[in-house]
Amino acid sequence: MEFEIPDMSCGGCANAITRAVTSLDPAAKLDVDVPAKIVTVTSALPTARIIEAIAEAGFHPSLKG
Repeated sequence: MEFEIPDMSCGGCANAITRAVTSLDPAAKLDVDVPAKIVTVTSALPTARIIEAIAEAGFHPSLKG
């Protein structure tokens, strides 16, 4: 699943998002592209739960595509 995160601006943001998702699914794989503001998540979690976790970390994700 690919998410656009317009308010992600630095490595600290990327780390916060990674921690938020992996706290729910330790096996989740994230590929973070800070300059493009894109996060790709491979996880067994439902899309809505990933969006909720990222939002709880203080960001505003939207599903890309």
